[in-house]
Amino acid sequence: MLSRRSFLISAGAGAAAGSLMTSLAFGEHHGHGPVPLGIQLWTVKSEAEKDLEGTLRKVYAAGFREIEFAGYYGKSPADLAKLMKDIGFSLVSTHAGAGDIAKNGAQIIADAKALGLKYVVCSSPGVSPEKEKLPWEERMKAVDLTDWKWNADLFNKFGKQVADAGMAFGYHNHSAEFKKFDGVTAFDWLFANTDPKLVKIELDVGWVAAAQQDPVALLNKYKDRVIALHVKDVGARGADGKEPPSVALGEGTVDWKAVIGTAKKNGTKAYFYEQEEPFTRPILESVKISGEYLQKLKV
Repeated sequence: MLSRRSFLISAGAGAAAGSLMTSLAFGEHHGHGPVPLGIQLWTVKSEAEKDLEGTLRKVYAAGFREIEFAGYYGKSPADLAKLMKDIGFSLVSTHAGAGDIAKNGAQIIADAKALGLKYVVCSSPGVSPEKEKLPWEERMKAVDLTDWKWNADLFNKFGKQVADAGMAFGYHNHSAEFKKFDGVTAFDWLFANTDPKLVKIELDVGWVAAAQQDPVALLNKYKDRVIALHVKDVGARGADGKEPPSVALGEGTVDWKAVIGTAKKNGTKAYFYEQEEPFTRPILESVKISGEYLQKLKV
């Protein structure tokens, strides 16, 4: 999987007010659920930057109803709220990097609260200043236990602030979290050293699979601490050992019936389809394929 995010929200990002129409769950709407059909907008970032409204309407036509943000496209609160209401989306979650949280946490919370979101999710960990200069992939490989301790402290404090604002805070994994320190994965260390009431999990299933871990086992281990999934499929790992590509749902190696069935049983509420570059076809075609796949999936 190629393009990576370091942080996705800026302090000057716009916010929208007001509650939005209740999202449709594909289980309720199509008889297979109830599991809501959500999308992480990072998936269509290039298209949305060129034509936000047109892209969102195509996403809606593919069956997606719940939104997780990866930035606000410079829109004013009023304009973004009106656009989303007109289309019919429910706004659920947003991403922000740990570095941005440390610098602009109050603004991130204020924006999320104004949007009526349920979740604020850290998209990627913070690192020491010298590591910030590294390219994204090298930086993620360089995250060490000292960095994880800094993140754990930040997450406990910020999680309390988010909870006080009436929302839940979670952390979104990549594959670096499965590096071991003294026999313990960074993932397990991080969640053992953060307050379960304040720091939840958004499990990115694609990155779990890329790290050659078992998403079902993680879902059962952490049960109701997982508030959301990134429903990201990945292809087979090549002989070169490189991380597998991100693909449309149903075209990869993840057993979604088992994964979503387990998450649903354990109480996970939000499910955001995500796909990352490079794309093998126009991304909006993959969005359509993935939406159809989820609508047909019986769990």
